[in-house]
Amino acid sequence: MSIVGVISMKGGVGKTSVTANLAAALAGKLGEGRVTAIDLDPQNGLQWHFGLEAQDSDGVCELSVRSEPWRREDLPSGFNVDCMPYGAGAERDREAFETLLEHEPDWLGAQIKRSGLSKDAVVLIDSPPGVSVYQKQVFACADLILVVVLADAGSYATIPAMETCLDEMEKKYPNLRSAYVLNQVDRSKSLNRDVADLLQRYLGERLVPMGIHADSAVGEALAFHQPVLVYDPHGQASHDLDRLASWVIEALNQ
Repeated sequence: MSIVGVISMKGGVGKTSVTANLAAALAGKLGEGRVTAIDLDPQNGLQWHFGLEAQDSDGVCELSVRSEPWRREDLPSGFNVDCMPYGAGAERDREAFETLLEHEPDWLGAQIKRSGLSKDAVVLIDSPPGVSVYQKQVFACADLILVVVLADAGSYATIPAMETCLDEMEKKYPNLRSAYVLNQVDRSKSLNRDVADLLQRYLGERLVPMGIHADSAVGEALAFHQPVLVYDPHGQASHDLDRLASWVIEALNQ
């Protein structure tokens, strides 16, 4: 089993969209039953990309607070990706869940192992932006961390703090690997182009060699509650995500 954590230091970078659409791209290459997306973000937005927003089933928060295990059959399925939502529980449930995560640093990894997923499964985890108890859980179990950034001044300003965090986590977990994914690239805009070039020089090989271009189809696909690779399979973003999925598979197999 391989676990990919998708994180960011700031919000608004399209982290959840990258998680969902990358999961769909991986499923297209690996086949049905191989890819699971887990929402560890209290915003509970990952499920929207898979048309699951109307479901009333409990998510990771409620199940965990009640000490109920995740089971393979509990994961609602769509677009060849099994998606476990965070859940829309009460505030007291969220607080109890975060207390559980704080007291059991390896909880997430252990829960995934007990969930009945196949040995060749690929699990993607979406977590809230910034340093949090959720992000710490992701670091503790992930094989690969993808840091989503934009080619803007705000994202660039977060790089030093992110690098410090990654350095600490990679010392703590020696087998952990990480890379940056540049999202919403628009080289027709001078500032976007300049910051993208600056990030390339600063991060070097730590920046995934393919960015995801700005593409209105990504937002339109979300409005129709489906991955962009289904909504617009021949679009620029879909092409980029397909290439990113190939890169992730190769990285996990190294």
